[in-house]
Amino acid sequence: METGITQVDSFLYSNPQFDGRTVVVAVLDTGVDPGAPGMQSTSTGEVKLLDLVDCSGAGTVKMGTTAKKSDSGVVMGLSGRSLRIPEHWPVPQNGEYQIGIKSAFSLLPNDVLKEMAKKNKTAAELANNKLLVNAMHALSAHESEFAVLSSSDVKQIEIRADLKARIQALKQFMKDFKDPGPVFDCITFHDGTRWLAAIDISQNGDLSTTELLPDYSDGHKFSSFGQDSRLNYSFKIYDAGQTLSIVTTTGSHGTHVAAITAAHFPDGESGFDGVAPGAQIISLKIGDARLGGAETAQSLVRAAIELAKRKVDVVNVSFGEHAGTYDYGRFTELIRDDVINKLGTVFVTSAGNSGPILSSLSHPGGNSGVITVGAYVTQSMQEDMYALLETVPERAFSFSSNGPTLDGAVGVDIYAPGAAITSVPQSTKSVHQLMNGTSMSSPNAAGCVALLISGLKQIGKTNVSPYRVAYALKRSAKQFGDAFGIGIVQVENAWEMLINDTSNLLDVFYDVSVKGVNPGRGIYLRNAVETSTHHQFGVKVSPRFPDSDSPAATDLKLQFDASIRFESSHPEWIRAPQFARMAHSGREFLVDVDPTGLAPGLHVGRIFGFDSNGKETGDNAVPLFEIPVTVCKAENDGGNSNGLALRVFKGLTFGSGDIVRRYLDVPHGANFATLTIKTMDRIGNALFMIQFGQLHQNIASTVFETRARVNLSSTTSGAASDDFKWAKSFQVLGGKTAELVICQAWSTLGATTVDVQIEFHGLDLSCSTSPYTDSGNSHGGTHLFLNSGNAAVARFDIASRLRAEALCAPSILLNSLQKAVRPTEEAVISALTAQRDILPDGKQLFELVLSYTFQVAEEGNVLPLFPHVLNAIYDSSYESFYIQIYDSQKSLQSYHQSKPEKTKLKEGTHTARVQFVSSDLAALERLKSCVLIINFELKKSISLKSSKSISGALSNTLPVEKTLLKKGECLSFWCAGVDDSLIPKHASPGDLLLGSAKVLDAGASNGASALNLFKVSYLVQAPESKAKDASSEAASVPSSLGTETPLKEGESSALLKLQQEIRDLEIASVKKLNSDIQARTVLMERLQKDHSDHIPFLVARLEAYAADFEKLQKKDGLGVGITDEPVIQSITNACDAISGAIDSTALAQYFALKVDLAAGGEVAKTKKKDMETQKAALVLSLLWKARMKRNAVLVSGGDEGVLMTEFDAILINLAPWLGSSDAAADGRYLQLWAWRLRHKGLPGSALSYLNKYLSDSKNNGSGESDKAGKGALWKVLQKEKSEVLKELGWDFWTEFEQRWDARRSPAAFEAF
Repeated sequence: METGITQVDSFLYSNPQFDGRTVVVAVLDTGVDPGAPGMQSTSTGEVKLLDLVDCSGAGTVKMGTTAKKSDSGVVMGLSGRSLRIPEHWPVPQNGEYQIGIKSAFSLLPNDVLKEMAKKNKTAAELANNKLLVNAMHALSAHESEFAVLSSSDVKQIEIRADLKARIQALKQFMKDFKDPGPVFDCITFHDGTRWLAAIDISQNGDLSTTELLPDYSDGHKFSSFGQDSRLNYSFKIYDAGQTLSIVTTTGSHGTHVAAITAAHFPDGESGFDGVAPGAQIISLKIGDARLGGAETAQSLVRAAIELAKRKVDVVNVSFGEHAGTYDYGRFTELIRDDVINKLGTVFVTSAGNSGPILSSLSHPGGNSGVITVGAYVTQSMQEDMYALLETVPERAFSFSSNGPTLDGAVGVDIYAPGAAITSVPQSTKSVHQLMNGTSMSSPNAAGCVALLISGLKQIGKTNVSPYRVAYALKRSAKQFGDAFGIGIVQVENAWEMLINDTSNLLDVFYDVSVKGVNPGRGIYLRNAVETSTHHQFGVKVSPRFPDSDSPAATDLKLQFDASIRFESSHPEWIRAPQFARMAHSGREFLVDVDPTGLAPGLHVGRIFGFDSNGKETGDNAVPLFEIPVTVCKAENDGGNSNGLALRVFKGLTFGSGDIVRRYLDVPHGANFATLTIKTMDRIGNALFMIQFGQLHQNIASTVFETRARVNLSSTTSGAASDDFKWAKSFQVLGGKTAELVICQAWSTLGATTVDVQIEFHGLDLSCSTSPYTDSGNSHGGTHLFLNSGNAAVARFDIASRLRAEALCAPSILLNSLQKAVRPTEEAVISALTAQRDILPDGKQLFELVLSYTFQVAEEGNVLPLFPHVLNAIYDSSYESFYIQIYDSQKSLQSYHQSKPEKTKLKEGTHTARVQFVSSDLAALERLKSCVLIINFELKKSISLKSSKSISGALSNTLPVEKTLLKKGECLSFWCAGVDDSLIPKHASPGDLLLGSAKVLDAGASNGASALNLFKVSYLVQAPESKAKDASSEAASVPSSLGTETPLKEGESSALLKLQQEIRDLEIASVKKLNSDIQARTVLMERLQKDHSDHIPFLVARLEAYAADFEKLQKKDGLGVGITDEPVIQSITNACDAISGAIDSTALAQYFALKVDLAAGGEVAKTKKKDMETQKAALVLSLLWKARMKRNAVLVSGGDEGVLMTEFDAILINLAPWLGSSDAAADGRYLQLWAWRLRHKGLPGSALSYLNKYLSDSKNNGSGESDKAGKGALWKVLQKEKSEVLKELGWDFWTEFEQRWDARRSPAAFEAF
C-alpha cells in the first residue's frame, strides 16, 4: 500500500490516534466480503463492517407466502421441496413462516456460478453412472433370463424395450446436461424478539445444514454458500419479513477498494493495513449480479437513500459511466443536495480509466461537490508492485481520465496512488491481489479524508463542511506538472490548512455558471469557430451554503460578505475585473477571453477569486474559487499537410508515459478517417494508447471517440517501414475539432520514434423517393429513410467531398426488423417498500410496471429499447428503469437497464416487464402507454442491389459497377423496394427494416468498408390486396355445421346471419357460466332444443362437463379416479353426441384428398374451416372417451382387462386424426399414452416419449396463440416426467428436474 507520497505515514507517526477511528466510510461498489482478510475489526477492536446492504435488488426475494410447520416438522417450500425445520430453531411468534424462492442466476457472480456448474456436472456424472450401471445390469439379467423372444412374448418384449429406454434416457441426460444452477428455498420468521432468515443451501430441504441468521446489522453475522465456493452472504430483512435481501459480492472489486481505505490486520502484517485502519465501513452494493456487476439507476438511488439515513462521514464510489450532462440526474441531485450539502458527507469518486484524452471523466466524477481522484504511480509502487526492469519517472497513470468536463469544469480535483496489493473476497481463493486504476486511487484518497475527519472529530472540530475539506485537499496538494495544475494529496498539508484557516468563506461551495448557448461551469473553447474568435462571457459565482435550509445556514448567509480580488493566470489572453463584492446571493461579472493569438495545442488558464481580506497574500494566498479556461487550438497547417484532408506528423519521440496531443480541424464534409502509425528505431515491443475524440453538446465523450491499445513491433531498420505499421479507419464528425492523443504506456521502457498520418475522407449520400431530387421525400446525412409506400424505386446520390474514393457496387443491406409494441396489460402504479424507497425529503417512490407481449418468429438476437432513457444511469431523470424478459412459462430470460444489450431468445411468445420508478406520479402516468421498441435480428439479411436507371431497378438489370469517384464527382443510382416475398412473415405494416448502405470498396482503406457510415430504415408497407372471389359474399355466411332454422318467406340472409350471431354468443356464454350450474343448465337446454347437432354447441357442452370433472379431480381424485356418476355420464353422452353428429367417413375422405383452395375460392376455404372444426370436435370427444375409460380403470379396483382393451381401442381410433405419424407428438395423446405405459409397469418407455415431447420448445405453448392450451399441458407433462423419475427411483434426476421446474415455470415473476 503506497502511503508515503501522500504524507499518510508521517501524519500517523505524529498522530497515531487519528487513524480513522470514529469515522464511518460508505463504499458503493460490488459489495464487501466480511470474511476477507482485514475486514473483521478496526485498530481499536470495533467491528469493521457495520452493515452490508444490497442496493441493486439482485438479492431481493419476495416472501409474501405464509406457511405453517406440519406435525412432522416440515414446511413445504416454493420449489416443491419439503423443508425440515431443525428442532433447535426458535418457534415463530405467530406460528407462521414466510417463504420465498431464489435462483442463483440473479444472485451469484458468474465465476462462482461457473465453478458450481462444473462441480454439479461432476456430481451428475457420478450419480448417473451408478444409475446407468444398475440399468445395464437389469437389461443384462433380462437378456439372460429370456435369451430368445418370440413375437408372442409381448409382455417381455415391452419390458426389454423399457429397460433399453432407461439406458438411453440416462445417456441422453448427460449428453443434454445443462446445469439449472442452484435454486434456493428461503424462509423468514419472527421469534418474538427479531426477524430471522435462512436459505436452503443444501437444496435438499435439510435446513440443519444452513445457518439461521438475523439482519446483518443485528450481530454482524454471515454464512457461506459452501466450503468450495467460499462465497459469503448475509441478510437484510425488510417489510416485516415480507422482503428478504440476500447480500453477497458480485466480484472482488468492492472488497479490494474497502481494504485500500480501511483494512486492518491485528497481527501487524506490515504494509497491508489500509490508509485509515481505524475507520468502520458500510458496504452499499450497487453492482447488479444480473448485469454482470454493473450499476443501475435503482442501485444508485437506493444507495443515496441509505447514505441519507445513515449520515456517514465519507463516501467512496469507484464506479462510473460516461454521460453527456453534468449536475443532472436523480442520483447526482440526491448526492449533491442531500448527502453532501445537507448531511455534510465528503463524497470521493474515481475519475475513470479512459485517459489520457481530455474530457474522458466517468460520472459521478466531475460533478459539483464531489472530490474526483486521478491515479498516480510512484517509483516505490513500480518497484514493489510491478517489478519493472528499471523505474520510470513518477507521473499520472497513462489510463487516468482527464478533464475538463464537457461543460468546462476542471474535472479532476486531486491525484492519489492508483494501485495496491490488498485483500480480495474468499471466493477468489486468494488472500490478496494487485489491482490498478482510478478505482484504487479513489479509496486511497477516501482513506486520507478519513484520517483528516478522524483528527478533526478528536480535537472537537465536528462542524467542518465537506467543501472546506475538499478545498484543503485541492489547495494543499503537491504539484507534479499536471497540465491542469492538479496535485497529489498531502495529508499533513491539508491538516494544517483545516486547523489554521478559520475563514467562514471556506465553508461554502462556489457554483460557477458561465452564460451562453451552452452554459457551463467553466470556459471550454475547442472548435475552430470558438478558438478563432475574441469572446466576452457573462459569469455568475454563487455561494452554496451547507444545509442551506437550516437556521445555521441562514446565519451564515447573513454573515457572508466577501470582497473578491480577481487574478488571471494568463492576463495576455484572459481578463477579469480587479475586484467584486459578493453577498450570499452571488455576483455576476464579465470575463474576456481572446484565444486568437494562441499557438496550436492545449492551453489551460484560470481566473482566481481571492479573499482580499484574507490573512495570506502574494504567493501564499490560496483562492476561494476559480473559473477554469481551456482552449484546444487546432494545428495551423496540420504539421506537414497536403491540403485539409491530410495531416502528417513525422519523428514524434516518446519515453515512458509521454503524451503527444494534436488538435485537428476535421474538414466539413468528412465522415471517416484513416490513422496510420509507423515505428522506427525501436528495440522491443512498445505498448501505445491511441485515441481520437470529438465532442458534441450533451452527448457522452465516448460516443465520438475511437481508442486502441497497440503493441508497436520492434524494428532496427533505422527508417519507417510498412512492415511495422498500424492503421485503423473510423468515423468522424465533419467541422468538429478533434483531439489526437498518442501515449507510450507508463510501463513501456525505452524511447520510441513514430510517424503519424491521418487522412480524412468525405462521402455524402442522399436518397429520394422521386426520380428527381427536388420532389418526393428526400433524406440525407447519416440516416436514410426509405418510405416504400410512396414509391417503388428510390434514387440515391453519392458525392465525394475531399478526395477520390473507391466505391463498390452500392447496395442496401437490411438485417433487422424493428417493431413498436404497446403495453398489452393495464399499467399498474404502486408504492414501493417504505424501508428502502423513501427519498431523503420524505417523498414516497412509486413504480410503474408495464407489460409487453411480443412474438419471436425465429430464434435469434433481440434488442429492447426505450429511446428516451437510453444510456441514462447517473444522469437518469427516473429513480429506476429496468426491463425483464420472460418466456411464456414466466421463466426469466434476460435483464436489461438503460444501456442497450442484445439477448438471444428462442422462438415463441415472450413478455417484457418494464419498471419505471419515480416520486412524480404525474410523470409515471404519462408513461402508461409508452411504446417499447424491439429490434429483431434477421437470420437472413435482405439485400437491395443498385441499378443505373429506374427501369434497371424495376427489372433488376443494369447493375452499378465498382468505380473510382473523384473529388467533387457525384454518382446517381436507383434501388427497387423490397419484394413482398422477402419481407419477414412476422413483419407488419409500419414496422421498419433496419440496415445500412454499403458504398466503399473492400480494399479502399484500412477497415473503412466495414464502417457503418449510412444507416437505413425501410418502412414496411401493407401487403398487396387481392380481389375478392365472386362467391365470397355468399360464402361469408357461416356454414351451419348442423341444422339451422330455415328462412321463412320474406326473411333475408341478413336476418339469418343475425340469428347465427345470437346463437354463437349464447354458445360462448356456456363456458362463462361454469360457476353457475343452474343458469348454465337452462342455457344448454335451450341450445339443445334449437341446435341439437350444431358442432360448436356440442363442443361447448362437452367442455362444460369436462370442467366439472377436472374440478372434482383437482379436489380429491388425482391418481384415484372420480366416482361422481352424473358427471361421468354427462361427459360420455356429450362425447357420443359429437360422434353422432359427424360423418367420420366423409371427414376422413376429405382429409385424404388434396384440396386446391386457390381454385375453390372462398367456398373451398369455408368448407375447409368447417371440416377442421369437425375434426377438432371429433378428436376432443375421443380424448374424453379415453379419459373416461382411464377413470374407469382407476376406480375399478378389480378386473380391468376389458376396460384397458377398450381404452386401447379408443387410442387406436384417435391416433389417425392427430395429423402426425407419431400420435405421441400430440401432448393430449401423450398424456394418455404415458399413463398407459406407467400403468403397465413401463416407466422407462413413458420417460422416452415424455423426453422427446418436452425437448421440443414448440410444445411449451409459446406460439403466437396458445388456443390449444399447450402451455398448461406442457406443465402437466413436465410434472408427469417428475413422477416417472420418482417411480424409477432416480432421486438425483428427480431433484434435478425439480430445480429446473423452479426455473422453467416459476409461480410468479421475479422482483425488480
